[in-house]
Amino acid sequence: MANRDVKDLENHSESLFFDTRDMERRLHSTSDKDDYGTRRVPGDWRFGAWSSAWSWMGLSTAIAYPLTGALLTLAFGATSVIIGFLISMVLVGFGVYYTSMKSANEGIGKDLMSRSSYGYLGSVLNTLFVGIYLAILFSLETSVIAGSLAEFLPSIPFWLLVILIIAVFVPLGIYGMVWIAKLQTVTFFLYVVGIGLVFIGLFSGWSELTSAAFAGEWWKLNPNNVPTSWLTIIGATGAWMGAFGFMNIFASTDITRMTRRSERKKIAVLQIIINSFINSFLIGAMGIFFLASSKGVNPDPGVTFVWVLGPLGLLLVFVTQLRGNVMNMYLGTLAFENVLAQLTKKSFMRSWLLIPFVIIGFIMVVSPFLQYFSTIATIAGVIFASWVGSTFGEAMLVRPFGNIPKWSEFRRAYLPNINWIGFTSLIVSIIVGMVATFGIWGDILKASSVFVSLLFAFILPVTIAAALGKEKTIQQYFKRIPEIPAVETDTMTCFVTGEIEHKSDFVLCPFHSDNWISSTACATETRCNKMCQFNAVPNPVAIDQSL
Repeated sequence: MANRDVKDLENHSESLFFDTRDMERRLHSTSDKDDYGTRRVPGDWRFGAWSSAWSWMGLSTAIAYPLTGALLTLAFGATSVIIGFLISMVLVGFGVYYTSMKSANEGIGKDLMSRSSYGYLGSVLNTLFVGIYLAILFSLETSVIAGSLAEFLPSIPFWLLVILIIAVFVPLGIYGMVWIAKLQTVTFFLYVVGIGLVFIGLFSGWSELTSAAFAGEWWKLNPNNVPTSWLTIIGATGAWMGAFGFMNIFASTDITRMTRRSERKKIAVLQIIINSFINSFLIGAMGIFFLASSKGVNPDPGVTFVWVLGPLGLLLVFVTQLRGNVMNMYLGTLAFENVLAQLTKKSFMRSWLLIPFVIIGFIMVVSPFLQYFSTIATIAGVIFASWVGSTFGEAMLVRPFGNIPKWSEFRRAYLPNINWIGFTSLIVSIIVGMVATFGIWGDILKASSVFVSLLFAFILPVTIAAALGKEKTIQQYFKRIPEIPAVETDTMTCFVTGEIEHKSDFVLCPFHSDNWISSTACATETRCNKMCQFNAVPNPVAIDQSL
């Protein structure tokens, strides 16, 4: 190992670092629930691109999208918001194409990607925040349906309605992609029928409170007469990207990672359509139209549904919340699973974390916490922009500088605790963005604080790498150059657990007598003190240079 460096990795097939097989998906009940949250998705647990896309569409129908579009219109005016949507389409489209291609190619999601960018423990910070933010979105969606139910059942205490709603959600969140794909397919048609009825009702005058006749030139709606300027456009764009755009660029990888490699271009195109056109423009614009239909009075689409359809509107609200909250639970528990695994060195099944996840959500709903959502969303926007900027900056600028492989290393044995290039860029960009957000540097930087964070985070990694030099830059990505098992088979057996996994999942472990163990066994080993990173590790099997 002493004679090896990062250039040696270029001489080997990608199949030694991630599973490149295209296979029929096998059935396994444990994997149905776990979905390989803390390791790469193997080739025999991949789905078609359409199944992945259907699952992600659950978030597209969440009420939070049109609601936010309406609220931004009240703050900035429809013209500024719509231009912001168009800018967001470009940014999100570029971002999701890159992350979708990478995640489907390597079978890796946002949490494991972050380990390579920020270090094994450094990635805990942004993964934890993502999990918390998804719990906030879960509570926000739950509060919407609880509020709608309270209108029909005023005698039942609000907190009890919240418990009943959560009790319905929990069983639906136990299983992973297999169940989610089926649920989203069935409920999508219910959603389309419901939304269709809402528009028919609006144009037919079913309600005296809201009607398409009131909408007029809805794209010019400006209830608070806010002057349109480049500051309002940048402000609206930053708010929309902060609330949804930046997070979706990476959150979608938890779905696209399970797409077959042969369909990675297809899922990338589908994700552009979903996240760039539907999520970043169409659904937000629909919220503006609903607001205009109420004469600029009601920004809540859930209320519009009930005004137009009555009890059927309440059912439509439930369908939208069901589709969105199942995804919030899935993505949030995946994030918490990774955080706990890294901090405790124990293996957790994602489904076990549903109870603490929904308890957090319940507390948020019944407490005054959600009253501060606008402030939370602002802070989230800066953090997510810094996350996207620093990750793209190190991937596009630093890796070519240090001849570092494009694929992301996630195994504990080979990663440093902190990648100071990515981690420093993340933290400094967040601080800079926060200072700008709170107006310390004036109104111009306050309005563009999200983009200040994004640009700063993108440039800072290569600046730090240039200061460190190539050798120290490589050390931020590899504490130890990965060992290559010279085996002809695609799979190996873990010395510790006896489980059979793809060979790319294994690490050479001196603590276990220089045997090959799985990444999961390595991550949960508490007795070794990571001796492999400080002592030379002899490779008992000669490296096959012909691979």
